[in-house]
Amino acid sequence: MAAKTELIGLDGLLDQFKRLSANMTERTARRMVATAGGILRKEAKAIAQSQGLNKTGAMIRNISIKRERNAPEGTEQYHLGVRHGKQLRKAKKKDLELFLRKNGRIVWRRTDDPFYWRFLEFGTKAINPFRFMQQSLENKRNEAIEAMKKRLEDDLRKAGR
Repeated sequence: MAAKTELIGLDGLLDQFKRLSANMTERTARRMVATAGGILRKEAKAIAQSQGLNKTGAMIRNISIKRERNAPEGTEQYHLGVRHGKQLRKAKKKDLELFLRKNGRIVWRRTDDPFYWRFLEFGTKAINPFRFMQQSLENKRNEAIEAMKKRLEDDLRKAGR
């Protein structure tokens, strides 16, 4: 079964992309999407910082991109979001604390866990949404596409040696 390749906004480079070997195609696709994700991550951090969403700094430190390993065949997919809860890096014992829940259960909780990021991004009844993730995509969409083009051209140039 052949993998489906879809590049959006990269007109003219698709034919060259198809000429790459299979493993080079996967690697280049990952590098292209990760490059664009890095630009969006940097912008999301800057927007969150400028809106004053840095009381502890935990949320801004944990804005990241993560590769989706179960993406449909032939696609590369990365998620831009905030690591929280179990997704935080392997917490050291000093980063964990015991916490008493309302139901009386005692659980381990990570220090500076930015679980609240979705309340800020999407809003609640009491909080209007800040939309720092969505705004980063709107602000840097063209720059991210250009970075993907440049990454593809660089990889094609290297493969052509």
